[in-house]
Amino acid sequence: MSRLPALLLAPVVLRQARQLREEVPRLPESHGAKDGLVPSARQDAGGDADRRPHPLRLLVVGDSTAMGTGVAVLDDALPGRLARLLGATRAGASGVAWRAVGRSGATSTQVLDDFADAAVAAHFDIAVVLVGWNDALRLRSGREFSRSLGALLERLHAASPDARLCVVAPPAFARFALLPNPLRFALGRHALGLTRAAARVARAHDAVEAPGFSGIELASDGFHPNAAGYQRLAEGIAAALA
Repeated sequence: MSRLPALLLAPVVLRQARQLREEVPRLPESHGAKDGLVPSARQDAGGDADRRPHPLRLLVVGDSTAMGTGVAVLDDALPGRLARLLGATRAGASGVAWRAVGRSGATSTQVLDDFADAAVAAHFDIAVVLVGWNDALRLRSGREFSRSLGALLERLHAASPDARLCVVAPPAFARFALLPNPLRFALGRHALGLTRAAARVARAHDAVEAPGFSGIELASDGFHPNAAGYQRLAEGIAAALA
């Protein structure tokens, strides 16, 4: 039971968590459009447009990391950066059209309940799911997390059976210097348990798993990714999809 250390250390970790909420600045989601288009290299160079009827369509759905918290615009966050990486490696595509769906602070269940309809309506060839941050922070059980993640993947697969699905693991909270011990230890253990659960759910739904945020390249709040952190996330997802 990955929540056990947090439950046993509850008096201390709850006090530390309250103090962090008071001290850490709350960053907004990135501003601007929630979708965009990265043209193909051939189009950038003035070449003929590809005959493909539409660009490669990328959907990014989830919590604050899906919505770019930590940088100014989504084009500089995970959706835009991943679209550029995919566009550089997909010679047959006429560019990559990306869309971000979700909300900062959402658990896997909230993403499923509040954003699954918008996600499946997006028409996608690749869907990247980022949940687990807030499930870990709220000490939700691995069973609840797995159930919600699995249901979301089922909705996505039913909407686009030929699309590729990718599940990004929860962050490595054990490496977050901002978190004092024993809070860091407790959240790290629970996030690791949810990472294992995410891998099982991904395999069960024919999705690939990509590594989560390392906690190294940090925004000004010391918690979310900065531009370099999003680039590292995007590279891990692109490698998993490859």
